[in-house]
Amino acid sequence: MHKIYRVNTIVLIIIALLFSILIFKNTTNYVIAQGDGSARHTFGVVGDRQGNREPFYLVDTEEQTIMVYEYFQGGGLGLVAVRNYKYDKKLQDYGRPYGLSIDEVKAELSKMQTR
Repeated sequence: MHKIYRVNTIVLIIIALLFSILIFKNTTNYVIAQGDGSARHTFGVVGDRQGNREPFYLVDTEEQTIMVYEYFQGGGLGLVAVRNYKYDKKLQDYGRPYGLSIDEVKAELSKMQTR
């Protein structure tokens, strides 16, 4: 009898997870490349419309590249910017207008550890 309840609970949890994935997937503006399966490392994200422009971000995780396109109503699709983030990931701290720097955080942590 307990096995039946355990199986029912597991099935209910799986259904709830699938339902939540369905809800969140439909509310997020992204798409994963489809086809023969060789492009699973590429996905796109649609940004918020700004006037007659709508940005589209294409990310290639294998090549570590972000490409930004804009769709202009009545004008088509145009490339705005491309950036390879391979070396960006190696930066510890860059362009931080808010918050503590990494060195400041390390200093605060070492103060806490010596107490």
